[in-house]
Amino acid sequence: MSRGLTFWNDETIALIREHFIAVSVPTWVAKAPGAEGDFLRQAGIDKRWVTSSGYMHCVSASGKLLGGRPCEEVLEKFKELPEAERRPGAVKLSPLAEAEQLIPSPPKGGLVLRVHARFLAHEKGRLRPARPTDFPLMLAKPNVLRSWEKFLQPNTEYLWLTRDEWRAMVPAQPAKGQRLEVAPAIGLRLARFHLTPQRATTSEGGILHPKRVQEARLSLEVTAVSAQTIAMKLTGRVHWGSEFDAAQATTPNGPLRQGFAAPIDGRLVYDRQRGAFTRFDLIANGHTWGRWGDANGRSMYVERPGRAPFGFALELAGDSPTDRIPPGGNGRYVTTRGYFDPPKHSKPLQ
Repeated sequence: MSRGLTFWNDETIALIREHFIAVSVPTWVAKAPGAEGDFLRQAGIDKRWVTSSGYMHCVSASGKLLGGRPCEEVLEKFKELPEAERRPGAVKLSPLAEAEQLIPSPPKGGLVLRVHARFLAHEKGRLRPARPTDFPLMLAKPNVLRSWEKFLQPNTEYLWLTRDEWRAMVPAQPAKGQRLEVAPAIGLRLARFHLTPQRATTSEGGILHPKRVQEARLSLEVTAVSAQTIAMKLTGRVHWGSEFDAAQATTPNGPLRQGFAAPIDGRLVYDRQRGAFTRFDLIANGHTWGRWGDANGRSMYVERPGRAPFGFALELAGDSPTDRIPPGGNGRYVTTRGYFDPPKHSKPLQ
């Protein structure tokens, strides 16, 4: 991964922000039949894996391949295209029928939460964003320290709730002090797909099997009621993976399997007149431990001995195109991996 990380410096990031539109394309989409796959194959994207090592393609809006990584040479090739092809709006695309869309859209009437994830560190009894020097496996490698500085910035993805799921979180006859249990499926979805530090930040490791989730519970308490709004406090806890064992939580390549545990605290506000949530803020500041295995099971640079702090924050998403990106950045989370499936347990996980 370090080879790809060296590419992400301030100059490259500034160049991309000013002149390019960055898009991550799941490899399976480039190989699928239909209009989306045809466009990507025209640009030759189906012949390369888009990975952390930095394999890229720069294409025009019409699908002409301009080069590999973003650079001045690619910009020069773009300037050589006819002006009519470079103008904003020059390329007109017909809307895809619903059956033709490979990447799913958020559920109709549903709710989308933006999920932020970040490595943290303790300092003088307080939490702060982690720095490369907080990771023992990086200290002896100056090049790694420099390249991982960008990598440790916050990562963002999205959580989806169906219309029925979020509406079930609104009490029909609200009263201050009233308590509601949140559907077990939502807690399990958080644990399996979203509150997973390894998946959220390194893209290594898969979706958690339900049997790895030891605890996933959420509940609501009404804190204030008016003719206009219902305010609620959300509390809960998630714990998946191993139990913490300080003697085994060593690095590198320690014997303890990975685990993560965090209390969940949230503040929700429902607008009764609009029939919608106007605030849906959650935080899950917890700790991870054990082996951060890469694709080959070896320790990764971000592994730390003992318990290492890691935080998540969730908020209502907006209406931009990026806020419609599927959970995990890959539509197959939703279509083939049981994202909305109800838990198979006979009772909520405790």
